Amino acid sequence: MSLATKTKSNVLLIVDDSESIRILLKEVIALGNIKKKIVEADNGVDAVKLYQQYKPDLIILDIFMPRADGLQVLHALNKLNKQAKIIVTSASKNIPFIEQSKGYKISGVLLKPFTKQYALQIITQVINQPW
Repeated sequence: MSLATKTKSNVLLIVDDSESIRILLKEVIALGNIKKKIVEADNGVDAVKLYQQYKPDLIILDIFMPRADGLQVLHALNKLNKQAKIIVTSASKNIPFIEQSKGYKISGVLLKPFTKQYALQIITQVINQPW
C-alpha cells in the first residue's frame, strides 16, 4: 500500500518563510515518492487560509515566521481540526517545552538543520501514524 492511500487527503502544506527550506522539503517529498499535492505558505496568515481551502492531511510548519508565527498557527489549526497531523520545524531545541506548555498537538518535530534522509524519516513516520 502506498503512503498516499493511507491518509485522508492528498494534500501536504509546507509553511516556512525560507524559500530554500520549502524547496528542500519538496525535494525530500519527491525523494520519498510521496504522492501528494503540495501547497506552500511563507507566513502564518497564509498558512491558515490555505489550510481552510485545502484541508491538508499533513502540515510541515516552521515555528518562527512573520505575520503569524507557528504558535499562532498551531492555535488556529487546533481550533479548526484537533486531529491535524503537524510536523513543526525550528532551529530552536526547545520544541518539547512549546508542546507541553501550550498543549498543542504536534505529530513530529524536525529540528534544523536536517538532512534529507532524516526529514524523510520523520515525514514518513507521521504519514503512517493512525488518525
